[in-house]
Amino acid sequence: MTQTAHRTHNGRTEKTAQTKEAIRQVYEFISDEYDDRIPGLTAADRRFIDTELDFILGRVGPEDTVLDLGCGTGRLTIPLSRLAKQVVGLDLCDGMLSVARRKAEQEGAGIRFDQGDMCDLPYPDDSFDVITSTLALMHIPPEARPTAVAEIARVLRPGGRILTGVKNAAFEQLTRADRFATVDITDVDNKTLVFTGTRDGEERVAPWFSFFPDELEELFSEAGLLPARLRGNCLLAAWVADQILADPGIYAIVEQLETALNETPPFSRYGYYILAEAVKPA
Repeated sequence: MTQTAHRTHNGRTEKTAQTKEAIRQVYEFISDEYDDRIPGLTAADRRFIDTELDFILGRVGPEDTVLDLGCGTGRLTIPLSRLAKQVVGLDLCDGMLSVARRKAEQEGAGIRFDQGDMCDLPYPDDSFDVITSTLALMHIPPEARPTAVAEIARVLRPGGRILTGVKNAAFEQLTRADRFATVDITDVDNKTLVFTGTRDGEERVAPWFSFFPDELEELFSEAGLLPARLRGNCLLAAWVADQILADPGIYAIVEQLETALNETPPFSRYGYYILAEAVKPA
């Protein structure tokens, strides 16, 4: 490596480390109030969550060993534990893990929670049948994405699968509006997630990077994973006002149309979020 290349590499490494530390600090602060910040009260929220859970939980079976990356307070980890043989949750932030452990204990869920970095997973090769990750991959700096996905591929067993949900950059080209924002707002132009209305009254900002569908599929392929399924989340609901979507008849129509279009190109590539599956070759 030349001296210039070495400096460039070190600069990128330092930038990535600074980004991760900024994210960790924000979530340490927000951990005790995190669950209160995601109310999911509107019909659009319900549609988003139902689509996400259907996609991910519907692909987990009783013989699977599952790793939930960026598990946070256990929003997905705890439901997974009711379906799989064994579930492990990993997160960068001790505060979020403390909340997750408390919730899992209250639920009687036997989940192991580990503190760690998605770019350096503390597990042997071929450890898991399924890896899930919703939202968390968007905090990985773009220059570190190949490392994170390579680590996912490494710890997946042959025939295993990654199931993920990320914000869609193609949708953001159509509108900068954050359809489901209440207190946590996506600032598309500045590539940040802004936590407003915190308990101390101060905003907190974390780096946040959306994905184009092609980018996500290319990352999978470069890591030796086979892109298997791509589904849009909230293709239509993201464009319908809450008061209109609250009508049960309209909600049913939107649900039926989205079910028909969610996995139909090109519509599947323009959802508010992307839900994607990739498989490690057996």
